[in-house]
Amino acid sequence: MGLGFSRRSTEQKGPVFVVRNRLYRVLATIGQGGEATVYRCEDQSATEYAVKVFYFSSYVRSQLPRRVKNFRKEAKILKYLSERSPHFVRLYDYEYKPLENVGYMIMELGEGNLRQVLLGAPMSDQYRRIYWKQIVTILKDLEEAHVVHADIKPENLILVNNVLKLADLGLAFASPSAQRTVVRPKVGGTLDYMAPEVFFLQTGSKSDVWSAGIILYEMSYGRPPFIDIVDRQAKIAAITSPSPIFLGPLADLYLFDCLKRCLNPDFRHRPTPRQLISHPYKKLRANFSLMTCFFFSFACREEKKQGEKSFAPFLFILVRKSIEYDFLFFIKKKEKTNFD
Repeated sequence: MGLGFSRRSTEQKGPVFVVRNRLYRVLATIGQGGEATVYRCEDQSATEYAVKVFYFSSYVRSQLPRRVKNFRKEAKILKYLSERSPHFVRLYDYEYKPLENVGYMIMELGEGNLRQVLLGAPMSDQYRRIYWKQIVTILKDLEEAHVVHADIKPENLILVNNVLKLADLGLAFASPSAQRTVVRPKVGGTLDYMAPEVFFLQTGSKSDVWSAGIILYEMSYGRPPFIDIVDRQAKIAAITSPSPIFLGPLADLYLFDCLKRCLNPDFRHRPTPRQLISHPYKKLRANFSLMTCFFFSFACREEKKQGEKSFAPFLFILVRKSIEYDFLFFIKKKEKTNFD
C-alpha cells in the first residue's frame, strides 16, 4: 500500500483528527491495505501529508497488544531509517490513541509510486537505470541498518520529487547479517515478489534482493515473471522451483547478468546489496567485448534446445566470466568487486 497521491483517489473532505495535540483534516483516500488505510490530509497551515491510519477495533481483544506493538515497531523502524537515508519515506509523527483504538502515522506525501510508472511495457533503458540505481541504494541502506523490509514491491516505492522512497515497513525486522536468513513465524509478503526461501519460513536481506530483482524484471519485460499463473498453489510451486526463471533476450548483457544473479533460486548464491552496488549494470554504460557478445548469442540459441545436447549452462558460465572480465577492464584499478 503506497503513499503516493493519485488523481483517482476518492475525495472525502471533512473528517478531522488529532495527533499529539496537532489538528489534521482528511482530504482524500489514497489506498487501503490489510492492516491500515492511507489518506491525504492537511494540517492547520494547509501543509499536506500522508496519514496511515490503523483501525485496531477490527481485531479481537486478544490480538490487540500484539497489533499495537507491531504498529509502534513499524513507526520506530521507519523513523530510524528515514533519519539515516533520504530513500525512506519521512515519518513526522505517530501516536496510538487507546480510547479511539486507532493508530496514526503522519508521513511525507509523494506524487505517486513506481506501480503508476510501470505501464505494462518495458521501461526505457534510461529510466530503468535511474530507478534501479535508487533501488540498489535502498537495499544497501537497509543492509547497513541491519533491517530486512520483507515486502519490497512497486506499490511501496514512493516517488517524492522524483526520488524513490521505501514505505510500508509492517513486515520489517532486524537482521544481524546480510548473508543469513532469519526464521520467521509465518509466510508474509506479496506473492509475486516473494523469494523462494520465504515459503520455507526463511527471510533475509537476500530475500529483499530477490524482490528487487523481480521489479527489475518487470521494468525490463513489462510484467512480473509469474503474473499469468492464477492459482495460488501453482504460483508458489513455480516460485519455489529450483529451476531459474527464464530470461528472454536483452540487448544489455549487464542487465541480463544482473537479473540472473538477483533471481538465483538459491539465496546463498544471490549477491548481497553491497555486492550489487559494484555490479557493472549499476556502475557502467553498456560496453561489451566481442567475446562477451559471441558467448551470449550462442548461449541464447543453445538454451532453446531440449535434452542433454544443449551447452547453454556452460556457455552462460562463459558469459558471466566474460562480463566480469569486461567489468574489471573498464573500472578503475583501485576498485574491487566481489560477485560470489
